[in-house]
Amino acid sequence: MKYKLLLGASFGVVLVGSLVAHIPASWVWQQAPTIQGLDISGIRGTPWQGTASQIRWQGKNFGRVQWDMQILSLLTGKVKMDIRFGQGSEMNLQGRGLVGYSGNGPFAENLLVSMPASEVIKYSPTALPVVVNGNLELTLRNYQFAAPYCAQLDGAMAWTAAQVSSPLGSLEPGPVIADLTCDQGKLLADVAQSSDDVASEWQASLAPGNTYSLSGWFKPGAQFPPQLGEQLKWLGNPDPKGQYKISYNGRL
Repeated sequence: MKYKLLLGASFGVVLVGSLVAHIPASWVWQQAPTIQGLDISGIRGTPWQGTASQIRWQGKNFGRVQWDMQILSLLTGKVKMDIRFGQGSEMNLQGRGLVGYSGNGPFAENLLVSMPASEVIKYSPTALPVVVNGNLELTLRNYQFAAPYCAQLDGAMAWTAAQVSSPLGSLEPGPVIADLTCDQGKLLADVAQSSDDVASEWQASLAPGNTYSLSGWFKPGAQFPPQLGEQLKWLGNPDPKGQYKISYNGRL
């Protein structure tokens, strides 16, 4: 009798385990609460490993996404997934890394995201008479979300093959590197670059309430476009080091 009970219990465990392991991700998505502006189509596989042919957010196509859950992370009360996304994105967005959710909220580790700089300039609140080239590469080594921006952040943003063209001339700033951190919910960025055209250092912050500040300096180099140089008189005189100081504050 005990043997039969044990056999029946074992069969039940295997059956339930098999159902959970093979539950369709498409069915899980249908049961999830609707998120306005988010549409996911072409879902295949399971919640543990699968793909979606297209993700759209606020009308924008972010392309294909592929996920592979780290099952053992569930034992620590976390959900961790290795993801790859961006194939077919209308913004040429590409990314890969680890994202997850814990009791502290969403987080990311070693997440790499890249997209053309020309796509970013399209979202400028004002039309700028410039053409921007190069690629933006975001690295999030360790990120923990907390409203409105972050609780922890160790990352960097790189602008490679950077070039800015305008009717007054073109600039090649060389690699532009920004170190990204978080301090008491405030996003901080320390930016530096140097080339024959121009050198600069900047400090930027975005605080709760969408208030921002930007301060720093730039120094024209030997290859600084002459027509652009003529416009610098509107900034006043540089300091003894030849640096022009800039400072802005406002709200997004």
